[in-house]
Amino acid sequence: MAGPSRPPQEATPADDETIIAIESAVHSLARRLKQARLHDFVLKQAGVDVDQAGLAILYALHAEPVSLRVTDLAERLGIDAPAVTRKAQRLERLGLVSRGRDADDARACRLSLTGRGTEAIERFLLARHRWLTTLLADWPPAERCEFARLLGRFADGICQHLDELDI
Repeated sequence: MAGPSRPPQEATPADDETIIAIESAVHSLARRLKQARLHDFVLKQAGVDVDQAGLAILYALHAEPVSLRVTDLAERLGIDAPAVTRKAQRLERLGLVSRGRDADDARACRLSLTGRGTEAIERFLLARHRWLTTLLADWPPAERCEFARLLGRFADGICQHLDELDI
């Protein structure tokens, strides 16, 4: 992997080298976490056979205490409702989600996890937890805590900024 490179600008902040290092690490991390190899490894460990898009739906449904309308789920995932509908149909055939009508709007469809869906996403989450535990096993506890704190702060900052962009 090539080292960090300077952004094309004339004036740079005093801590430019730090920002470049963070930028490079975030890019590398995002690229690696999206790799099918990692996804396939964790799924195999969990004994779950669902693609990344299906897993995103299971994860979003698992995070909610109630069923979600397809349009709300699409908004949370940042994709269009027809894509959610297509993926949900496959998950329904696998017995992982169930579809029901919205009590307030008969035209709308609500999705919820089935028992099998809950079991599948929980197995995936446990496998991912074990993978991260193995990955960080040789880190001192204080460094793991500090990493968790800083990473959470960074993620919160990204979420806040994206919310402020309102695009």
